[in-house]
Amino acid sequence: MTLEGQRRISSEILGVGKNKVWFDKNRLDDIKKAITRLDVKELIKEGAIKARIKRKVEKKAGKIKKRRGTGKRKIRVMRRKEKYIKKIRKLRKYIHEIFEKKIINQKEKKKLRVMARSGELRNLRHLQEYLATTMNKKIEVKEYKK
Repeated sequence: MTLEGQRRISSEILGVGKNKVWFDKNRLDDIKKAITRLDVKELIKEGAIKARIKRKVEKKAGKIKKRRGTGKRKIRVMRRKEKYIKKIRKLRKYIHEIFEKKIINQKEKKKLRVMARSGELRNLRHLQEYLATTMNKKIEVKEYKK
């Protein structure tokens, strides 16, 4: 008779996989007789059936390191990139609008786009303040969705 049923029941009770269940070799006869969940629970209390959780214990002790390599950094980079894309599109759209209204010329437009790309302009409000102070351009302040 195999111990597959007992192994399955004990793995469910212990909350580990079937391969992580350990049977005491001296008590195999008792384990074979255990048919119900209660029988298996009693054997677990007695120590005839145990869960092998060596890896979990090592992880808690700090022997297994977290994986923080370059391959795991993609999500952070993508979030930063998405944030940059939202900002730059908003700035470029606004720069194009004021260029079409003939508030700035081609040379100023190019300069503002370079500033936006390099990160000198933090946001739309900063761009508007820059235009008002350094370029002495009077622009009506336009609110955009954030």
